[in-house]
Amino acid sequence: MERAIVERHHLPGDRLPPERVWAVELGVSRTVLREALRLLAERGLVEQRHGAGTFVAAQPGARQGDVWAQLLQRQPLLQEGWLEFREMLEVRCAELAARRATPDDRARLAQAHAEVSAAYAQPDRQIQVRADVAFHRALADATRNPVFSQLVATLLALLHEHVHLSIADLTPDSQEAQRLCQQHDALWQAVQRGDAVAAASAAQAHIDFVRERWQRRLAGLA
Repeated sequence: MERAIVERHHLPGDRLPPERVWAVELGVSRTVLREALRLLAERGLVEQRHGAGTFVAAQPGARQGDVWAQLLQRQPLLQEGWLEFREMLEVRCAELAARRATPDDRARLAQAHAEVSAAYAQPDRQIQVRADVAFHRALADATRNPVFSQLVATLLALLHEHVHLSIADLTPDSQEAQRLCQQHDALWQAVQRGDAVAAASAAQAHIDFVRERWQRRLAGLA
């Protein structure tokens, strides 16, 4: 039900199917369905109008980043779709940042790089996630393209969740944590040098690393 709304199979203002229809389609009791609708209403995705039915909220988009983050946790197969999107966005961001970054952009990226390196040297997962996301946001800002900056800012909740899931079992002294830091380092240095090809290559290597880890985790869950 969540996915049907988030993926806009039902648009804002649409009346959702009657309970008896959805209960049959989903293979659940109407009691279970009503509880699901109550939870969706609490999340601001639907509005329940007495005597009229249940409608998609007029402006559900404000919380869709949070909803997608929750879906990433519950539905592992969405990870590949998000990785494809990150690949498209981050490789291009790295390339453009290397070409366009101003001295101020490079200084901010250097600060973000120092903070993410320090974060992965200690065990606090939340500090690691915040620093990692801040590094990628600084990279997007360095593209000098406000669309990239706004897109990354809009998707922060989802990016936070994806990074959190990606590094869930990393420890500071592990080989994989060291590889992750090396990837950030290679990306930062390429942007500092203005080497667009190397920056794109470093970003691609980072996405490949995340994909490889995730595929291993999925195989372990199978």
